[in-house]
Amino acid sequence: MILTVIIFLLVLSVLVLVHEFGHFVVGRLAGIGVLEFALGLPFTKPLWSKTLKGGMKVSLYPVLFGGFVRLLGEESDEKSKNSFSQKNVWARIAVVVAGVTMNLVLAVALFYAFLISSGFKVLVPRLADYNFASPSHQYVVITYVQPNSPAQTAKINPGDVLLAADGKNFSSLTDFQKYTKTQAGKPVALRLTDENFGASRVVTITPRISPPFGQGPMGVGIDEAVELSFASPTQKIFSGLSYSWDMLAYNIKVLVHLGSVSVQEKNIAPLSENVSGPVGIAGAVGTIIGLGGTAAVTTMLNFVGLLSLSLAFMNILPIPALDGGRLAFLLVEAVSGKKLSAKKENLINQIGMFLLLGLIFLISFNDVKKFLVR
Repeated sequence: MILTVIIFLLVLSVLVLVHEFGHFVVGRLAGIGVLEFALGLPFTKPLWSKTLKGGMKVSLYPVLFGGFVRLLGEESDEKSKNSFSQKNVWARIAVVVAGVTMNLVLAVALFYAFLISSGFKVLVPRLADYNFASPSHQYVVITYVQPNSPAQTAKINPGDVLLAADGKNFSSLTDFQKYTKTQAGKPVALRLTDENFGASRVVTITPRISPPFGQGPMGVGIDEAVELSFASPTQKIFSGLSYSWDMLAYNIKVLVHLGSVSVQEKNIAPLSENVSGPVGIAGAVGTIIGLGGTAAVTTMLNFVGLLSLSLAFMNILPIPALDGGRLAFLLVEAVSGKKLSAKKENLINQIGMFLLLGLIFLISFNDVKKFLVR
């Protein structure tokens, strides 16, 4: 538990500091004064604070779920030449989008490290219809093995990937289910590999003619997954970019699909059960640590990359208090030539922050409920 908390806070700190560092660097390049660079949210007095020679304060606040860079004139109409409010609109836009850009850069870098460590092969569960930009191939995977079933006797394991059955390839869940039913009572040779596509093996299993209620002929749970494989030098060079695009677009597609299911069923569960806040992320970190060794390191690289990608996407949405909200104000100013007063913008951002914190609380409450149910 202690190790999970430490790594969780470290991951969160890296994501936030990289994001805020983007604002800081571009702000300084634009000649804007920096008042404070902080990790944590300023709901209380800082745990630690130090003022540097240039006048910038570096602080650590106890609420570590965030961070910020406070620029001179960012929340006021400060008239000095190094004030954020006095810079031209395009310089301010550059400062605002710099945080998102840094999170994208971090995600791509982590994905390259992940792909290299996984041999440029990744297995992604198919949760929605999506045409991957990366080179891909669909497989049937084993998700569950029923105790005292033919699958357990044949030593089939959860996570096994089906390469062939009696020499035939099956990428469709439905086709494989139909085939096993037609072969009930007959031995079937399955060629399997693990989720990392290591050495393959052949097992022989005889599907049951009359399986127990609720169980299939083999006694396994199966699903579809997509292997993203980068084989050629060119594919490997662009793999981090291609994989980043696929993960962003695919996860958006999955969320839209889950939202659609929730609306159709008039039940928020399909969506809420697949969305996590800080508590859910901490739980995922603990699960990854439990893998141990190289598997934990490789999985953590992918996980943190996905978090950084998600942070970039969420932050660019036109929601008050987020970078996307500020970007929306600036784009309106760039088109209309009219600048919203700092007072009005701050009020809108404060309302947005209040609503966001309420949403984070609800998501975290749901995460705790899911944890207790387990």
